[in-house]
Amino acid sequence: MTEENALKAGDKMKDGTIFAGISPDTGEKMYAAPNDAPLTMEFIAVAQYAKNLEVGGKKDFRVPSKAELKVLFDNREKGALKGTFNLTGSRPCDYYWSSTRWDYGAWGQRFSDGAQDSFCGIYDLSVRCVR
Repeated sequence: MTEENALKAGDKMKDGTIFAGISPDTGEKMYAAPNDAPLTMEFIAVAQYAKNLEVGGKKDFRVPSKAELKVLFDNREKGALKGTFNLTGSRPCDYYWSSTRWDYGAWGQRFSDGAQDSFCGIYDLSVRCVR
């Protein structure tokens, strides 16, 4: 476990979260939940899942933006993040929801190759929350 003053992407924190990098949206440190949601889900359910998620006593999780999801993708093989994402290339499991809206749904990103695409909200995609 690493102290917050010398963080590297993939470092596991005392509360069980994993330092994922710097949010391009806020410029702040971003921490990922250690695992995906247990099931894929429609877009309408992801915000509620994030709101109810608790890891190490922390309850301030959210669904990452499209840009933040790219940071997670870029760091997916680092430290404690390695092996925690679905990289199979099979749809829908290795696509992850972002919170960035698009017409009738939102943007998602495939973690096997980094492709970003827009999805109708009725698709069941994976979710990895950040705080």
